Amino acid sequence: MKQLLALCVASAISVSVALASQINVQWSGLDGFVKSDGVTPLLDNGGDTIAFLVFSESGDFWGENLVAGSLILGDERILGPIVSITFDPVDPFGFVPAQNYSEDFSSGYIYARIFDEGTTSNPFNLSLGTWYYQGPRVSTVNNNTPSTPDQYNMNTGSAGIDGFDTDVLNRQVIPEPSTLAFLALGGLALALRRRVIA
Repeated sequence: MKQLLALCVASAISVSVALASQINVQWSGLDGFVKSDGVTPLLDNGGDTIAFLVFSESGDFWGENLVAGSLILGDERILGPIVSITFDPVDPFGFVPAQNYSEDFSSGYIYARIFDEGTTSNPFNLSLGTWYYQGPRVSTVNNNTPSTPDQYNMNTGSAGIDGFDTDVLNRQVIPEPSTLAFLALGGLALALRRRVIA
């Protein structure tokens, strides 16, 4: 009887684990990327670049800090490992191989980013003004079967966003609001100094 009871408890636990709310996604960008001019391959000058998957409860964009699991800006959070894309003279457009990611389900949005070349030398603090490709924003899905993850292709869905074509690096890293305020104050001080000197 005890064995039967233990078996029932174990079965209940395994069913509850199997039915746990999950995000299971396989993301990739196999079709290559071009720079903001819409023509030049991403890795035409050699070097490497990086890509990663982002979660946002609100779906708001932008940011610059790249510590996995941390906030980027607002409620953005990097989900998976930062993927390094190595220069290949045969395919300077680069590509993101399929990456699997799984975590407890949260309602929100996922999207991917791939940055312009030269960012792997300091991936945790990208230079302001660095161009990056913003993949399509999609709602999270409760998927309890990691063996059949939801497919996310970051080469689709950007056409029509701000008038950019698919797989073009189409946005730039911008300063946080406090940094932007300091830059504005600095510019104002320089303008006033120039006026006083004149």
